[in-house]
Amino acid sequence: MKPAVAAGSLLCFLAAPPAWAGAEPEPDAEAPAEHRAPALVSWKRTLCIYTLCFLEPLIPDLRREWGDGAHWLLSWPVHPWATPPLDVPGPTLILSPFVEPQLRLGPSTLRLLAGARVYAFPDTSRFGVLAEGAGVWGGDGKGGVAGAGLTYDLIERHRDTQPWTVSVVVRRTWTDAGARTDVSLDVTVPLAMFFGTRVPAPEEGGTSSK
Repeated sequence: MKPAVAAGSLLCFLAAPPAWAGAEPEPDAEAPAEHRAPALVSWKRTLCIYTLCFLEPLIPDLRREWGDGAHWLLSWPVHPWATPPLDVPGPTLILSPFVEPQLRLGPSTLRLLAGARVYAFPDTSRFGVLAEGAGVWGGDGKGGVAGAGLTYDLIERHRDTQPWTVSVVVRRTWTDAGARTDVSLDVTVPLAMFFGTRVPAPEEGGTSSK
């Protein structure tokens, strides 16, 4: 008889809904919107990983160059990180340093660029403009580069996210061997996107880090 009573008691216990089930969602429902940023950051980084965009630095951009004749270029721009959106009056500004090995095809020539890119976005738009400057060193001269273009940020901007952009860029290069111009379509994913983000610990009260 006792085993039957014990079995009946166990079934009643398992069938009963937990007393705290209805109370759990309340803290999340009261959380202010600004505390949702870590989820946005995590989702953006996860999407980039699952779409293999983390391979982007290994895939060369194709550029068309005009100078001493027309040439095709392969370039590997690497953006280690980008600043949070700069708090200045007017548009949203983001600064991103980069290094960029290049290979000119036919005849083959190696080059290296190092510089920085500045994005400017209207506060309510993902479309923006960019400007960049760099130094260049290579087998066909050394000098400087200036560029400008149009850009689109693929995912919502936030101070804890890195810009993930598609851009059309026109560059003008001046070297001791002459001047040249090139145009390209590039996708930029700063490497810092894969190194985590600043997420406050629960004991800190859920406040956003600055």
